[in-house]
Amino acid sequence: MRRLAGAAVAAIVLLAGISLLGAAATPGNQGFKAKWADWLRSHHGAFIVNPMERWYYSSNAPARGGQPKALNQIPSAAASTHPLAKPPSGHLAPPAPVPLVVSPAPPGEGAWQPTGPVIDGRYGMYVAQFRADTVYTSQITTAVWIDPNVLRLRLVPGSQEPGGTWPTPPDLTGTAAAKAVAAFNGGFRFQDAQGGFYLDGRTAIPLRAGAASVVIYNHGRVDVGAWGSEVNMTPKVEAVLQNLVPLVDHGRIAPDATYHDTHIWGNTLGANTVVARSGIGVSASGAVIYVAGPALTAKTLAESLQRAGAVRGMTLDINPEWVTFNFYTHPNPTNPANIDAAKLYPQMQRTATRYLGPTPESRDFFTISTP
Repeated sequence: MRRLAGAAVAAIVLLAGISLLGAAATPGNQGFKAKWADWLRSHHGAFIVNPMERWYYSSNAPARGGQPKALNQIPSAAASTHPLAKPPSGHLAPPAPVPLVVSPAPPGEGAWQPTGPVIDGRYGMYVAQFRADTVYTSQITTAVWIDPNVLRLRLVPGSQEPGGTWPTPPDLTGTAAAKAVAAFNGGFRFQDAQGGFYLDGRTAIPLRAGAASVVIYNHGRVDVGAWGSEVNMTPKVEAVLQNLVPLVDHGRIAPDATYHDTHIWGNTLGANTVVARSGIGVSASGAVIYVAGPALTAKTLAESLQRAGAVRGMTLDINPEWVTFNFYTHPNPTNPANIDAAKLYPQMQRTATRYLGPTPESRDFFTISTP
């Protein structure tokens, strides 16, 4: 028995050492803990990592009740310093206020604040802050409304997710950085996303019928929907990112969204773990809506997308390491590569310069740029 116990301990120490060395050798700009967790999941160690993460986030869930002291500070709108090849063709009407579910409300809750550059006299982005539910009432969820007629959304492949060699580098440098006004996270790792990745005529991960899909067209329009029924491949499709199944469909919480099903909503943490989550949707008018918050379940993320105006929506990445939205301003008109970066809200764990080069980003992400 002593020999068996000794052998078991030695095996555990050996496996721990191998996993630590593997994580240390993993490229990318994420923290070591995230690299270690991803390495274990990639090497059949999810049964170790997932319960530990569920326990950690459940044990460190925010306190119930309470009130936020104030809304977070959002960068103000400013005149664009970007040279435009041609003025934008039209713009969408500003969004209606987000319905509130908690009373009393701090000043400004639910109202949309313009931010980012004013291009040809038009606001391209608005930000609204609100409480997602009546339980975690001290926690602020934030939505970003983006007009694709004024600003351009693009999908960027990460160095590991989906990996491979692409004409587009896995970070923001050069002209892309000079024109960028924001960037935000993509979806799950593809071993968990139950979907695929397509960009500029190349399929890196096969697209799956029925999967929730963000679709970007070559003229700038963006759509979200179930692949094969609501959105399909056409010659005008520039990019597709898939992640799980729809959260919002036809303006309602998706009927097939089973919030207790960890298979659908992520083996990592499951649907009911209160943790940082993000999602993306489109409004009836065609605006893109990004939602993120530090204390969301799959259900409250879906409800937040719906309240922010999404008629179709889906989840993106989860947990504090991966949920990121950064604004970029260019204070020097003669040097647009000189960038100031700011987080959407302070609890976002990664730095505001996460997607800026020269360090490659390991996971796919989206950029928002001037035309």
